[in-house]
Amino acid sequence: MVLVLILFLIIAVFIGGFGLVKYKNRRTGLDYFEVYKAQDTVPAGKVGVFVTGLVMPTVLDNSFFYNITKKIFGTIIPWPFRLFAAMDRGVALLDPVRYHEHHAFTPTKLEDPFGNDCDLDGEPFIEKYKRGEVRWMPPSNRIYLDHGYFLYAGRKGGMPSLCGKTLNKARIWYYDKGIAQKKLPHWEETFKVINGACAMLKGKYGTIECRSSGALQYYEMKLRLHELLDAGCETIVLSAPMAIYSHFEEFNSSFKHCFEYIQEWEHAHAGKKIKVIMAPPMGHFKPLRDAFVEMLKDRLDTLPEGSDVMVAVTVHGMPFDNFPWEAWLPLAPAYRDRLFDDVKELMKSYRFGRTHVVICQDEFADPIWDPKKKHLSTNQAYLNAIQEGYDYAIGLPIEFFAENSDTLFHHALKNYHGFDEYNVYETIDYPDWSMPYVRTIKQGKTTIIYNGVPVGKYQPHVTEALYQAVDSILSKKA
Repeated sequence: MVLVLILFLIIAVFIGGFGLVKYKNRRTGLDYFEVYKAQDTVPAGKVGVFVTGLVMPTVLDNSFFYNITKKIFGTIIPWPFRLFAAMDRGVALLDPVRYHEHHAFTPTKLEDPFGNDCDLDGEPFIEKYKRGEVRWMPPSNRIYLDHGYFLYAGRKGGMPSLCGKTLNKARIWYYDKGIAQKKLPHWEETFKVINGACAMLKGKYGTIECRSSGALQYYEMKLRLHELLDAGCETIVLSAPMAIYSHFEEFNSSFKHCFEYIQEWEHAHAGKKIKVIMAPPMGHFKPLRDAFVEMLKDRLDTLPEGSDVMVAVTVHGMPFDNFPWEAWLPLAPAYRDRLFDDVKELMKSYRFGRTHVVICQDEFADPIWDPKKKHLSTNQAYLNAIQEGYDYAIGLPIEFFAENSDTLFHHALKNYHGFDEYNVYETIDYPDWSMPYVRTIKQGKTTIIYNGVPVGKYQPHVTEALYQAVDSILSKKA
C-alpha cells in the first residue's frame, strides 16, 4: 500500500510539473499576426507612416545587445530554463585575443563587458584568475558552436551574466577585432532604404508624415510614434524593412510594441482612437526579387562557360519544428519560393555544365536544433557541392539588405565550419559599403562565393520594394 501511494505521488508530481511547464510556456496576449490577417487595410483621415525593424547600430550600443539577449531569453528559451539564463552570477569576462574558444584555456588578459581589465577595486581580473577566483564557463549546450567565457563571481555584474557575455563578444568581435573599420554598415545602409522609401511616398502624397526607428530602441520608438500622433495622424501604417515578417521580429516584437505605444497615447488623450494598419512585407513585391536576381546575374557573368555551378538561396533560418505557429512559415513562400523559381530560370540562360539550385538556412539546421537533419543547412549545401565536384557554390542570403553581425560573423562561423580556409579570428576588411561584401573560400576544387547583399547599385530595388509595400496601403485611401 505504501509503495502504491509513493508511486501515485511520483506520478502526480510528474503530471503537475508537466502541466506547470506547459502553462508557463503557453502563448499569451493578442496574436498580432491574426490581427494582420483580419485587418481593415483602408486608411482613414490623416495618415502617418512608421517604419521599424531590428537594425544593428553602426558603433557599439550596449542597450541593443542587452535588449536582444533579453528578448531571446523570453522568446526562445523555455521556462524554467529562462530563469537560470537570466541570473546574474557575476562579471562575464573574455580574453580579448582568444574570445571565441570552445574549451578551457589559460588566459593572458581578461576584460569585462565594458572593456575594463581591472575590477572596481583596481585589481586586474587576471590576478583574480591566478588566485582561483575566476572560473571557466563552458559553451552552452543549446547553441551550436557557442564559445565559453570566464566568470568572476566575487560580485554581481549588474546584468544577467549571459547578457554580459553577449555584450563582451559584440564589443570585441563585431566592433573591434573582427572588422578593420570597427563599425558595421547595417544601420546606415538600412536607413538609406527607409529614408529613400519615405522620400518616394512624400513625392507621391505630398506632406505625408513619416517616422522610423530601430525596433530595439524602445524609448526612441515611442517618441517617434507619439510625434506622428501629436501631429494629428488618425491612421498609422506600420512597416518593416524585412522580406518576410515573423512573430519573433514583428508580430511579437516591433509591431506589438507599436500597438502598445499607440494605446498608451490613446489613454492619455481621452476620446482619441487611432486606426493601425500593418503593411505587407516588402518580399511580396517583385523589385526585391529583382535585386537578388540582378546580383546573381552579375556574378554568373564572371564564371567560365562549362562550369558546374550550385546556387544556395539562403534564409536566416529558425527552429521551425519548435515554433510551428510562426508567421514566417506561411508568409515565406510568396518571396522565398518565387525567388527560388527566378534563380532556377536565370540559370537556364547560361552555358554551364551541371547546375543545381537549393534553398537552405544559415541557422538552426544544426545537430542541436535539427538532430534528424530534416532541414538543409547552408554548411551542408556547400559540403554537398564540394563532395559532388562542383566548380562553384554561390551563397545568396536573401533576407538581408545590409551586412551585420549575422552575415559577417555568426553565419560564417556556421556556414564555413570545417573549411580549411575559414578562421574565426580573421579580421574582415570592408571599407566600401556601396559595394557588396564578397567572401571567397576554396575547398578542394570548389570555390565557395558569398555573394553579399544588395547595396550600392542594387539598393534602389530594395527601396522600391519598401515603397510599394507601404503604397499598397496608402493607395487605398479615398
